[in-house]
Amino acid sequence: MLNKRHLLRSTSLIGLALPLLPVAQAATDCTAVTDIPQSECEVLTDLYNSTDGPNWTDNMGWNVTNTPCDWGGVSYEIKEDTYLKGVVCENGHVRKIDLYQNNLNGPIPESITRLTRLTSLKLGSNNLGGDASQAIPDFLGELTNLWTLSLWGNQFIGPVPDSLGDLTRLRSLSLSKNPIGGTLPTFLGGLTKLKTLSMHNNELTGSLQPLENLSNLQTLWLYNNDLSGTLDVLSNFPVLAETSVSYNDFSGTIPEGLGDLSHLVSFSAHHNDLTGAIPESLGNLSNLEKLALNSNELSDSIPESLGNLNSLKVLSLHYNELSGSIPNSLGNLSSLQELWLYKNQLSGTIPDELGNLNQLLEISLSNNNLSGSIPESLGNLNNLERLSLHKNQLSGSIPESLGNLNQLQKLKLHANELCGNIPLSLMNLNRLFSLQIDNNHLTASEPAFIDWLNSKNATWATTQTPCFASSNDACLVYGLHDDGLNDTQFFTINPNNDFEVNALGETHVGHDIEGMAMHPETLEIYASSGDDQATGLENGYIYHVNKDDGALTPICSTGLGEVSAMSFRPTDATLWVWADSEGLFTIDINQIDNGVCDKTEIVSHSAKVEGLAWGVEGNILYGSAGNVLYRYFSETGAVEQACNDFPSQVEALDMLADGTLLFGLHEASDTRIHSFDIDTCSVRESISMSVDTPYTDIEGMAWRCP
Repeated sequence: MLNKRHLLRSTSLIGLALPLLPVAQAATDCTAVTDIPQSECEVLTDLYNSTDGPNWTDNMGWNVTNTPCDWGGVSYEIKEDTYLKGVVCENGHVRKIDLYQNNLNGPIPESITRLTRLTSLKLGSNNLGGDASQAIPDFLGELTNLWTLSLWGNQFIGPVPDSLGDLTRLRSLSLSKNPIGGTLPTFLGGLTKLKTLSMHNNELTGSLQPLENLSNLQTLWLYNNDLSGTLDVLSNFPVLAETSVSYNDFSGTIPEGLGDLSHLVSFSAHHNDLTGAIPESLGNLSNLEKLALNSNELSDSIPESLGNLNSLKVLSLHYNELSGSIPNSLGNLSSLQELWLYKNQLSGTIPDELGNLNQLLEISLSNNNLSGSIPESLGNLNNLERLSLHKNQLSGSIPESLGNLNQLQKLKLHANELCGNIPLSLMNLNRLFSLQIDNNHLTASEPAFIDWLNSKNATWATTQTPCFASSNDACLVYGLHDDGLNDTQFFTINPNNDFEVNALGETHVGHDIEGMAMHPETLEIYASSGDDQATGLENGYIYHVNKDDGALTPICSTGLGEVSAMSFRPTDATLWVWADSEGLFTIDINQIDNGVCDKTEIVSHSAKVEGLAWGVEGNILYGSAGNVLYRYFSETGAVEQACNDFPSQVEALDMLADGTLLFGLHEASDTRIHSFDIDTCSVRESISMSVDTPYTDIEGMAWRCP
C-alpha cells in the first residue's frame, strides 16, 4: 500500500470545521504480521534499519505496514528484461529480495541468514560496505538455498569469502564492480550449477583454472581485472553464449576449441596480450554476433573462414599486427554493422565485396598499408554513418558513388595518395559534419563547392600536392629533351625536391631519340631512334639507356621507319611501338636475328602517333596523335577516340600506377608536366619543373614510383 499520510477530518463542538492535521504512521509490528513468520519479518526490518532505509530511493511500505510481502513492487528494466523491486513471498516465506539501485548504505545484517527459504538476493548498485570498508560477509554462505546472489556495484573490499563455496545451488553469481582483490577464488569450481558468473571491474588476479569444471556456464563476465594465463579453459564451457575477458593480462594464443562453442553469441578478449593467428575454427560459430579481439598482438592474416559468420554484427580486430589482405569473404557478412580493422599491417586492395554489407554503420580500415583505389561499391552502403580509410596508400580518385551515402556523418580519407577532382556528389551528404581529406593530391574548381569543402575542412586545400608528386624516395623519374636539331639530352626529375631537374650525362649530339619507356620489371630504360646522324644507324633502332650517365647502347633494329613512340605493357613486359606511316607493332628485344628484333604487326595505319602509354590493367593502350587521344583495346582490337580536344603538341606520354595519365609538351615555352583525367578529358594539374631547367621540348618520359 502507498505510504500516505492519514488525514483526520474533525468538526468542532461549535460546528466550525477545523484544519486537517497529519498523523504519524506507526512502524511495522512483526508480531501482528500473518503472511510470513515473525522472524522473517524482523529480518526485513533489520535490513531496512541497517542500510539507512529512510533514505532509500524507493522504500514504499517498508517498516510501515504489516504486510511485508507487499513492500516495494516498483518494476525496473535491465537489458530489456523487466524485474520487480522489493520482496517476493511464496508459500508463507520470503523467497526473493530485490533492492537493485536503491541507495542502500551500511552493512548487510547477519540476521538475513534466518531467511532459510531465500532463493534470490539482489542488492546490486548500492553502497553496501562502503563507509566501513567491509568485505563480503562470510555469513552469506549460510543461505544455501540461493539460486541468485547479486552484490555488484557496491563497495566491498578484500578477497571473496570461501564460505560462498557452500552456495552449491547457485545459478547466478554477480560480484562485479567492487574493489574486490585477491586471486580468482578456487571454490568457484565447486559451483557446478552456475550459468552466470559476473566478476568484472574488480582487482582479481590469477588464472582461469578454478573455473574449469563449470560446464553449465552460459554467461561469463571477467573483464577489467588483472587476470593472467591462457584462455584454454574457455573451451570447457560447451553452452557458453556470452563472455568478455577483455582488459586483463591474458597471453598465449586463442584456443582452437572455441570454434566448438556452437552457442556462442558474443566473444570479447580485447586489450590483452594474446599472440599468434586467429583460429580458422572461429568461422564455425554460426550464432556469433560480436567478435572483439582488438588491442592484442595477433599476427598472420585474417582467416577467410570469418566470412561464414552470417550472424556477426560487430567485428573488431584493430590494434593488432595482422598482415595480408582483407578477405573477400568478409563481403558475405550480411548482418555486419561495425567493421574495425584499423592499426594493423594489412595490405592489398579494399575488396569490392565490402559494398555488399548494406547493414554497415561504421567501417574503419585506417592506418594500414592498403593500396589501389576506393571501390565504387562502397557507395551502396546506404546505412553507413562513418567511413575511415585514412593513413593508407590509396590512390585514384574519390568515387562519385560516395555521394550516395545519405546517412554519412564522418568521412576520413586524409593521408593517402588520392588524386584528381573531388566529386561534386559529396555535397549530397546532408548529414556530414566531419570531412577529412588533407594530405592527398586533390583539387576542386567550382566556387560553391570549394566554399562547401572549406566549411567542412578549412585546411584541406593547403595540404594537397600534385597527383604525380610522390612521397616515395625511391621514385625513378626520367625525361627526354629534344632541342629540335637532332640533339638529345636525358635528365632526371626529383618530385620530392620541388621537381628539381638534373642532366643525365652529356648531350647526345646528332642523336634524334623519339621515344622512351621503362621496363616494368627490371626498371631499365629503353629508347627508340628517328634519324640517327651520329652513328649512321638507320631509323627505328632500339637502344638501352644507362640510368647513371645516359649512355646509349644499340640493341637492335626494328626494320621499321621512324619509331616515334614506345611503351612496355605492364602485365607481360612486351614492348609496343608506333612507326610513322606504318602503324602499331610489338617488338621482342630478346629475339634478334642479324641485328633485327622480332616484330609483329598489330595495327596498320599511316597516322603519326607521338606518345604511347599502357593503362595499369594492361588492356588499354593510349596514343596521342594531333589533338586526339586514342585508345586501343587489346582484347578486341578495337580503336576509338578517348578525347578529341587533347593538346596537339604532346610527344611524351606515361601512365602512373594509380591510373593518372601524364604528358609533356614538345613546346619551347613549356617547362611543365601535366596530369590528365581521361574520364573528363581535362587537365587535372600542371606542375613546373625547377625554374632554371633548360629542358622544355619534352620528347619522352618514364615515371615509376615503386
